[in-house]
Amino acid sequence: MLNSTPRPRYDRIVSLVLLVLIGMTIIFLIDINPNNFRARLGGDLPAITLSWLLIGSLVLITGTGADLIIRSHPDMQTRTLPIINLGFVRIEIAPGFWILPSFAIIAPFALFRLFSGNLGAIAGIIAVAISGGLLLAALLGQHYALDRRVDVRQIARLGLQVIVLLLAFGVFSAIYYARLRWLYSASLIGLSGALLAYALLQWAPQRNIALLSVIVGITLAESTWALNYWAAPFLLGGVLLLAIFHVVTGLLQSHLEGNLTRRLIIEYGLIGGSLLTAVVVAAFR
Repeated sequence: MLNSTPRPRYDRIVSLVLLVLIGMTIIFLIDINPNNFRARLGGDLPAITLSWLLIGSLVLITGTGADLIIRSHPDMQTRTLPIINLGFVRIEIAPGFWILPSFAIIAPFALFRLFSGNLGAIAGIIAVAISGGLLLAALLGQHYALDRRVDVRQIARLGLQVIVLLLAFGVFSAIYYARLRWLYSASLIGLSGALLAYALLQWAPQRNIALLSVIVGITLAESTWALNYWAAPFLLGGVLLLAIFHVVTGLLQSHLEGNLTRRLIIEYGLIGGSLLTAVVVAAFR
C-alpha cells in the first residue's frame, strides 16, 4: 500500500494567500483612482498603469512563494528541475509551478477591472475573493497532483484542469476586450495560452512539453488574428478562444498519455464545433 504524501504546508499557503488578498485590495483601490499613474511608451503601444506594475510585483512574490512551497514536497526531489547557474551558486527552480498561482492574480484583476465602471467597489471585492480562492485551490492542487495515490492524484489534476480553463477564459476575454492591434493582442494571448498549456501538459509524460505549449500559443495567436476582424462581444470572443484552447490542449494531453483514439478526436471535434456554433449564433442574434 502506498503511503500518502505529507500534508501541505498550510502555514505557508495561508500566509501567501493572505498577502495576495491584501495586495490586490490595495491595488484595486489605487486602480479606481482617476489620477492613477500611466506610463505611455509612445506610438500605438498600450499605456502601462501603476496598477499593472504593482500586479507584476505581486506576481513575482507569488511565484517565489509557490516555488518554495512546492519544492518542500518530497516527490520534487525526483523531478528534473531547471537550474540557474550564477557561478558561485546553483539554484533549482520550478517554473512550471509558478504559472497557475501567477495567473490566479492576473486573470481576475484583468477581467473584473473591466466592470469597475458599472459595479464600482463590488467588482474589486469579487476579483479579490476569486483570486484568493483560485490561488488557494492552485497551491493545494499542485501539492496533491504529486500524491502517490492514483485516485488523489487524478482528482487533483482534474481540479487543476478546471482552474486552467477558468484562468484562460479570464485572460483571453480581458485581452480581447482591449481591441489592441493584432501584433499585441496575438502576442499576449499566444504567450498566455502557451504558459497555461504548459501548466496543464506538465503532468503528462515529459515529451517536448515546451514545444507543444508553443504550438498551442501559435494556434491561439493565429485565431486572434481572425477574431480581430469580428466585432463580437468580448465575453463571446473569450469563450471562442477558450474552446480552441480546450480542444487543442485536450488532444495534445491525450496524445501524450497514449490514449488518443478516433472516438476521442470526434468527441473533441463535436465539442469545438458546438461551442463555435453557439458563439456565432449568440453573436448574430
